[in-house]
Amino acid sequence: MLAVLYVILMCVVHIYGRGERIDQHVIACRSTDFDCFKRQYRSLRDNILLGNEKLGIPAYENYVFRYGKGTCVKLAGLEESELIGISMQQHPNKFTMRLMLPLRIQQVKDSVKPCAKPEREFVNVRPFSVVIYAGTLMRFTGNATISIAYPFKLKKKKGEFFMSLEDEDLDVILDVPDLSHFDMADEVELFTAKLYEWSEWAYEVIQHIDAAQYFALPYTSQMKKLMDHIALRRLISLYPEESFMDLEFSFKTASKGY
Repeated sequence: MLAVLYVILMCVVHIYGRGERIDQHVIACRSTDFDCFKRQYRSLRDNILLGNEKLGIPAYENYVFRYGKGTCVKLAGLEESELIGISMQQHPNKFTMRLMLPLRIQQVKDSVKPCAKPEREFVNVRPFSVVIYAGTLMRFTGNATISIAYPFKLKKKKGEFFMSLEDEDLDVILDVPDLSHFDMADEVELFTAKLYEWSEWAYEVIQHIDAAQYFALPYTSQMKKLMDHIALRRLISLYPEESFMDLEFSFKTASKGY
């Protein structure tokens, strides 16, 4: 009998402890505090949106697509994304977020796991078409802005409100700076000349993919899974006069580069 009670007690402690570890990463914000929403996003990004086994949210994987033979191109930067806009409106119900991030475009060696096929295949890619690649791997960092709009429904379960997010509308802007104005003959600007070469390469590379579908969507869809698990009061602290049924707010900051 004592053994049975011990097992039950340990199960309760495990479940309670697991809930506490999840909750400690969720910051509740007043509807008037944009700085708090920025901190909330960073915590959700690092501890949940990039993957959380306890919530059943799979780890986010950077998008990697085939580049000729022997190498692939990896897009990264969402792990460094920052919230620059957030809003919630009623009638029609829409929850929006705007993210800014450094877009890291990097040529990598082909790995054991096959990289994805690009939307538009590369043709006569040289010198990157050799099977065993021995040259310098190209890389470039630009910027990206992602605007996400989720239609939603408010649902009440066991006395708690949840925001059920529907499929998002995505707008992704990839910005690879044009560095062609630098003097390529100036030895002092030799490194900048190399950056220009890389920027041309990066700009050409991103023309071969649908960034919204393949780069951003696997990440932004994590928010839908999150909202199914966390009560709205854990994310938004209402003032006495506020109600989730008619709550509205909107914040944004000017875009800035990295």
